[in-house]
Amino acid sequence: MVQVDFDDIMREFCTNDETLEELKAAAFEVLRLNPGCEQSDWARILVEQYGTEVVDAYGKDPAEAYASLEDLWESPYLDEVSGLEYDFKTWAEAFSTDAAVQMYYDLTEKNE
Repeated sequence: MVQVDFDDIMREFCTNDETLEELKAAAFEVLRLNPGCEQSDWARILVEQYGTEVVDAYGKDPAEAYASLEDLWESPYLDEVSGLEYDFKTWAEAFSTDAAVQMYYDLTEKNE
């Protein structure tokens, strides 16, 4: 009989959840720092600049990581500074120009 330690399972689950939240924060930052970024560029930048976060969240298999990043592109992200929640694709559209990013910073400056 296999004995399962509930504490170990919860610890792993919480760690995975925290890891994914760290990756989402990095993914949002990539969009803010790279106006006009499209999904393929966004995924490449994440892998190149935030490789540890990608591996921690999705594992070492590149095909699986890129497939998971494609899913992440369509998933929601709550920006705690603005209080707004959109999927990454919509955030990318919102941050399509330098002026749009600057407007975001101007509008959220008072919330920080």
